[in-house]
Amino acid sequence: MRNFSLLEDCNCFATRQAARYITRLYEKHLDGAHLTSAQFSILVSLDEKNEMSMSGLSAALVMDRTTLLRALKPLQRDGFLKSRPSKQDTRQLLLSLSPEGQRRLKIAARLWHDAQRQFEEEVGPSRAARMRRDLLAVSRST
Repeated sequence: MRNFSLLEDCNCFATRQAARYITRLYEKHLDGAHLTSAQFSILVSLDEKNEMSMSGLSAALVMDRTTLLRALKPLQRDGFLKSRPSKQDTRQLLLSLSPEGQRRLKIAARLWHDAQRQFEEEVGPSRAARMRRDLLAVSRST
């Protein structure tokens, strides 16, 4: 007979535990750029889209607005972001990377590659790709 454990059978617990482990690994590397993993994701998203509204960024990152605002404040303070009113709705701000933000992203991207390499060495590249695909599918299914 198997010992039943609510935690070991809990999808939420397993996902959060893995997320904390992976976040620590990436943030150890990204610390050299003085960025958190959430801030790195924001910079990458803005770099790839050129500019985004708060709601667009929030949706792309599957992040609630208050958490996003907390992550944005240091980026704005440090001059990594610029904003302008939307032409369609002047109440809506569009965020983009400043030249300083682009420079910081270049530094952070090299560190991210190191984190990516370490993670793939630990779990194997094909398993990492499979995990990434499966987890992205879950987050995009809602």
